[in-house]
Amino acid sequence: MKKTLIALAVLAAGSASAAEIYNQDGVAVTVSGAGEVQLYQTYEADGTDVSTKLRIDDMQLNTHGTIEVAEGLNAIVGLDFTFEDNDSGAKGTVKTDGSYVGFAYADYGTITYGRQYLIADDSGIGADFEVGKGQYGQNETSATDVIKYVYDNGTFYFGLSHDLDESQTNSATSGVANNPTDETSTDGRVGFRMNGFDARLYVYSGDDVNVDSANKDKTVGGVAYKDGDSIVGNEDSYNLEVVYSADMYEVGASYGNRDVDSGSSKYMDIDIFEIYGSYTMDNTTFSLGYVHNDDDASNVDGDNIYGVVVYKMNANVRTYAEIGFYDDSTSTDYDPAYTLGMEVKF
Repeated sequence: MKKTLIALAVLAAGSASAAEIYNQDGVAVTVSGAGEVQLYQTYEADGTDVSTKLRIDDMQLNTHGTIEVAEGLNAIVGLDFTFEDNDSGAKGTVKTDGSYVGFAYADYGTITYGRQYLIADDSGIGADFEVGKGQYGQNETSATDVIKYVYDNGTFYFGLSHDLDESQTNSATSGVANNPTDETSTDGRVGFRMNGFDARLYVYSGDDVNVDSANKDKTVGGVAYKDGDSIVGNEDSYNLEVVYSADMYEVGASYGNRDVDSGSSKYMDIDIFEIYGSYTMDNTTFSLGYVHNDDDASNVDGDNIYGVVVYKMNANVRTYAEIGFYDDSTSTDYDPAYTLGMEVKF
């Protein structure tokens, strides 16, 4: 949930480090990619034993094409591949998380159709990589049948995406009774930026969507779930984010709410507050963040503090280290989480 907002021109052309491999007769093709590997230890609750993992967090290969069809109008196509970590259900396979077509209008924005990320995927201000806990965000932020519109004139920006209902099944949920067949969602963003100040509001509404993952066999709202199943529900959420950057400093704050009904019960009604500050000295950035969440449905509130150090070796290579601490109002204690990572882009 921590992707940088991108202008429509970048959406059409790929990442800033993309290599242009073809450009002739109004047709341009770019290729970019990224690889990220982490040594990761998650939060370990009392009575559990969670091993430190060396894992692939991100391996991507992205191909984007633009075809000029008229003055100020381009047709665009994207095909993005992601290698899934062995910890995921895909067990080390390669999947496409982007396969779409659309149009990019110079003055009116970009509209795309197909498998792609929702606008909601950009929400969240966290400066962490993995150790932020209880932060705002949806469980599903991509889909196969998405219509998405993005507009950005540098000062004002707006986005809207809709995941159509195509009666798809959820392979992460066992049993017909637990399998959503009418999953659909609509989400959007409106924002304003000027002189280092950036404010935006995200909203999300989903019906029969994946709202959480069951950490044990249990019944929610009269529906039985097995350990690892996707819990299905209806969600209405929002997150207001404000970020200010000046020279070497950056600060940000956000406040949001996730209201989720699952089956016949209220599954979640959680208020989420987050604040962070960053300082950059030469090629090194130091960040400190705090997250507080208060869930009226479970009557549990939690606090998370994290610290991050990122060293940027050059424009395409960075290494980082982070540590996080978490405590909540239950009787459970948690050992700290930490991450050591390296990311390479091309």
